[in-house]
Amino acid sequence: MSDRKIPSEEKVAKIIKSVVKSRLRVESQEELARLVLKQLKKENKSYTLSPSRAKRIALGIPTIEVRAKTKRKVGLRKIESCPVCDSKLKPIKVKNLLNQWITVGYKCTKCGYQSDLESFIPMKYLFVLKGI
Repeated sequence: MSDRKIPSEEKVAKIIKSVVKSRLRVESQEELARLVLKQLKKENKSYTLSPSRAKRIALGIPTIEVRAKTKRKVGLRKIESCPVCDSKLKPIKVKNLLNQWITVGYKCTKCGYQSDLESFIPMKYLFVLKGI
């Protein structure tokens, strides 16, 4: 039997808001999870929080912007979902000199993440208070 407890999404969101508001920016999802978990453990030492859950919850908070720093990868095939929030991607298309539409990148329909065809692999996330 596990003695770990999973805090509610509302509780985590409230702490994420206060952490980002007090720091203005958090440099990675691991750092965000560590800072939020530190606050959660003041309430209950058994609480646990994964970095990916912290990122997912932060994506749903309107006052927080999640940015992704990417790593270059050449020869990328079409990708169906956003690497930041897992939402649908829309191709960014332009006309070439032959008057044909070609895909030059992708943009997320939810969080605004966008990439050209060579830089798509997220390496690090940045959490900032919107308007800064």
